[in-house]
Amino acid sequence: MSLSYILQELDDPDFSDIQVEDETGGFAADKTLRLLVSTLYTSWRPAQGATFLAAVRVAIVDSRHRPTTVTPDLFLAQAIIPADEWWKPTRRLYDLSYFGKPPELVLDLVTRLGQPEAQAARHQTYEQLGVTYRVVYDPCRLCSDQAVTVFERQGDRLTARTDAKLPQLGLGLALQRGVFEGRDDTWLRWIDADGKPLLTGDELADFWRRQATAAAAACQAPSGNA
Repeated sequence: MSLSYILQELDDPDFSDIQVEDETGGFAADKTLRLLVSTLYTSWRPAQGATFLAAVRVAIVDSRHRPTTVTPDLFLAQAIIPADEWWKPTRRLYDLSYFGKPPELVLDLVTRLGQPEAQAARHQTYEQLGVTYRVVYDPCRLCSDQAVTVFERQGDRLTARTDAKLPQLGLGLALQRGVFEGRDDTWLRWIDADGKPLLTGDELADFWRRQATAAAAACQAPSGNA
């Protein structure tokens, strides 16, 4: 008997009991992370023109002193250029023995309830690796009463800040309502040191389109001396 036949025989089937153990965050997480990374490459200009690498769900490995591996949802590293042969197994990950420094920032999305021990262990791993900032984004407030928490390195520890600023990077984070890739929602956005949001590719294109339209209109306007 086929599945389609069984479903036809059901009267208003209810699949609410089906639970899927999803740690990825699904469509929402995918778009959120893509927005964050693409916006950096579109609009962020680090101090002194430094290069940077922003990546989604790439493992960080420390093979120098201990076999430590952790995979944040996003990381940002300054003054870093991936290897030319980045398909090689030894060059696919962010290995501190190769790059020589930890990422400045890691970001984790909270998509499930509980697991405080695992979160504490992850936090300790980031402290051991030497990252400067850890961001925890909890959009549904599953584990915290605030959506965005920024931890900043103080000595050997990552300590929670009272705001969502990242002063050593000249960046910050804020929640903003808007449209990204056709989806109207509240998004986690990068902001600069003055609190202005970094523009996405679509927003930047729209800005220059409006500039060009205004310039063309000014050129076509009749002269006041005519």
